[in-house]
Amino acid sequence: MIHEWWSDRSDERFWLEVTQRTDLGANLKAPQTNEQGNEFWSYSLLKYVRPGDIIFHYHRLEQAIVALSAAVGEVWEDDIVWAARGTSARTAGIHPHPRHGWYIGLERFSTLEQVVRLEQIRDEQSAMIEMRDKLAALAGEPLYFPFELGQRRPLRPMQGYLFKLPRFFVERFPDLTKGVALGAFAPVARVVQKLGNSYRPADEATAVGQRDPFSVDPALVERGLRGHAFTQNALAKYLREHGLDPRSPRPDEPNFDLAWVNQDVSWIAEVKSLTKANEEKQLRLGLGQLLRYRQVLSLQGPVRAVLVAERQPTDDTWDLLCQELNIMLLWPGNWDKKLP
Repeated sequence: MIHEWWSDRSDERFWLEVTQRTDLGANLKAPQTNEQGNEFWSYSLLKYVRPGDIIFHYHRLEQAIVALSAAVGEVWEDDIVWAARGTSARTAGIHPHPRHGWYIGLERFSTLEQVVRLEQIRDEQSAMIEMRDKLAALAGEPLYFPFELGQRRPLRPMQGYLFKLPRFFVERFPDLTKGVALGAFAPVARVVQKLGNSYRPADEATAVGQRDPFSVDPALVERGLRGHAFTQNALAKYLREHGLDPRSPRPDEPNFDLAWVNQDVSWIAEVKSLTKANEEKQLRLGLGQLLRYRQVLSLQGPVRAVLVAERQPTDDTWDLLCQELNIMLLWPGNWDKKLP
């Protein structure tokens, strides 16, 4: 049973993902149980994230809070490739394997201008203990605090995946509050800037979802599918090989999959995985997304829209429809023929 101490505190909307994944900001995902088949609170917390909550990302390899995102949509269930990274899991020789999991979508990913390093957090340990104890006295325990605050060894992240990050922690570090104010959650400004941020590769190895994307939130579930991840990364690789710079969206841009600039024209791509059952729905969805993305981004200059399918559609009329809408239809194998 999760102790929702934050449920009546609207300003307690922060979480901390502790991970070493390469696709930060793609989503939150965790197995439904631990290796023994029992519920584990750090996984179950994912079900309590609400739309609009702010997720900070702590990267284990960098030993720092490096970015933030906004939660969007509701939690859904699907398969996940996972293995715990704690000492007991390593000792038992547990390797990543498919399991039942939970997901929630993220958007408006933004890297912090200045990351908050573990050393900085350790410098605040005494204050952290005092503020944590004060909150615990008011709200009760457990707080699901992300850092171990004992005296026997230096402060470090707890073993687990998702943690509740109290407001006092965010306010203690100006770089975090600045990230909230100026990063992912600032009002959208219609100013001309360089298109996108540096490309963030999709995680092909752990993208195993099998569900029909239309049963929850199509665009968010879609990005958890292996076909989507493989196709997106393959296009990014092709662009780099041809001297172009693949980009991922900035927080103030539409949530496209991939973009690049060629001869002062912005190219916006939406990637769709296809099955025989969902091909029609997926391609219709992609067209609608691209029409909206193109309209929004055209305020800053010329835009070309690209619908990227995992494979060639079985219905040839999709190519004709895309031509009528001035949208380029691509799939692996025809990039050389169509891209300038």
